[in-house]
Amino acid sequence: MLRYMERSSIQYLKKRGWSNQQIAEFTGHHRETIARVLREPVDRLPAPRARPSAIEIFDEQISQWLDERLSATRMLELARAHPVHPYQGGHTAFYTYVRKRRRERGQFTARDVALRFEGLPGEYLQVDWGEVRDFPYGNVELRGQTRYFFAARLKYSRFMVVRFQADMREETLLRCLIATFGAIGGVPWVVTTDNMKTAVLGRDAQHQPVWHPAYQRLAVEFGFHPEACAPAAGNQKGAVENLVKFVKGNFLAGRTFYDDADLEQECAQWLAQVNQERPSAATQEPPQERLVAEQAAFGPLPEVAADYGFFDSVVVSREGVVTIETNRYSVPVTYLGQVLTARIHEQRVELFCGAERVAVHPRHPGRFQRIVEPAHYEEAFPLKPRARVLVYRDWLVGLGPDCARYMAEVCRRRRDEMSQHITALYTLAQQVEPAAFLAAVADALAQQSYGAEYVEALLGRPSCLSPGSGAALPPSPAPAPLRQVVERDLAHYEQYVANRDWLLAKGGAQ
Repeated sequence: MLRYMERSSIQYLKKRGWSNQQIAEFTGHHRETIARVLREPVDRLPAPRARPSAIEIFDEQISQWLDERLSATRMLELARAHPVHPYQGGHTAFYTYVRKRRRERGQFTARDVALRFEGLPGEYLQVDWGEVRDFPYGNVELRGQTRYFFAARLKYSRFMVVRFQADMREETLLRCLIATFGAIGGVPWVVTTDNMKTAVLGRDAQHQPVWHPAYQRLAVEFGFHPEACAPAAGNQKGAVENLVKFVKGNFLAGRTFYDDADLEQECAQWLAQVNQERPSAATQEPPQERLVAEQAAFGPLPEVAADYGFFDSVVVSREGVVTIETNRYSVPVTYLGQVLTARIHEQRVELFCGAERVAVHPRHPGRFQRIVEPAHYEEAFPLKPRARVLVYRDWLVGLGPDCARYMAEVCRRRRDEMSQHITALYTLAQQVEPAAFLAAVADALAQQSYGAEYVEALLGRPSCLSPGSGAALPPSPAPAPLRQVVERDLAHYEQYVANRDWLLAKGGAQ
């Protein structure tokens, strides 16, 4: 059976004057299927299932519970605690079935009344997510992908904001919400959501929302009251529920988009039309006109809105790192085992112990990466001298591909002096601009000159290999010759000669 979005697209194309054959070729369905869909209502329900639902087993008991005037919530608790066949389905399906049976029996209560209300200027912003699978992309590389859209609507003015995203993560929700505040020109008094896990972790013993810490911190810092609908009561934010349907049925129906940039441009044009030109059916005014009255009642955007770092709590591991979105960032070793506060900005990560900022790192765009500042481990290095060299080397390798290749050659060709060269190169990198250091390393790599003294000479710096000399090695006018892969000094040779008789006795030589 065709989905609602496909059926509405077919109806939309027919109204635009397309023939059945043209619609069939465009959608990939047979023309007889197109003709049948055009004869049926857009929201035709699927045929009933042949097998009974898990709720129908409780039909007689639900009738008895209705006679006893039990609430639907209590019925669900009893059904799930049934000793023979406990109900394991979802609460929404159960409540819908009970509502249907109550309607058949004429047992409506005051709870069943759908009450409509209007918001005050600046009062309510209602938000929700929509999902579209097999998104209608024209670019073959994007076909079959799923896209989500953040939908927000002001209760008073009906002004809408829609932002398409590739995921519904916590950070995505928060940044969409901040962008919405910027688009409407301030912060409303109340933001209403359903019980999405990025906002509400659950309910406490008094059935009050347990807010996600990052969402709660955003509410405090931006100055709005978070509110969540009661479970299974999405109608409490009916304006935005209707917006999700409106986006699917009006904006997406019958449209294709080449890529995400095309989607963003088309969405902006559509929003301009529905916000500025089309009168709202509820108010008979364009939302933009009523938004002016709301803006005077909004709270101001805080300064952090331009570069907001969302909140997280992290624990420092035994390796002296914290994990944020699979990447690990170092902190000073004095904080091992402690709980720190992370503020995650779009371009950087800041870590705090109380009010003290203890570490700052550029935010890595990849996954499962280690971002380490060697200075964080200085207190441990006197006890672990070899670790100092290897941490310095990892840091140098992470500067870029040229630096990684250069360090590999230094470690292979000058193995006996590896510690001195790594330490000298790390010290040099701390003393000069990063771009200058990387340029000198690239020049030394091109000249096949492997060692700290060559990079120092190219930068015109004193040698770190001979403390107190104060003289820099002059740069070589010609590329330095390649060193032998294996170098043995006289001491190594004499050690071999001294042990030769023992090796012969052991059969180590012919």
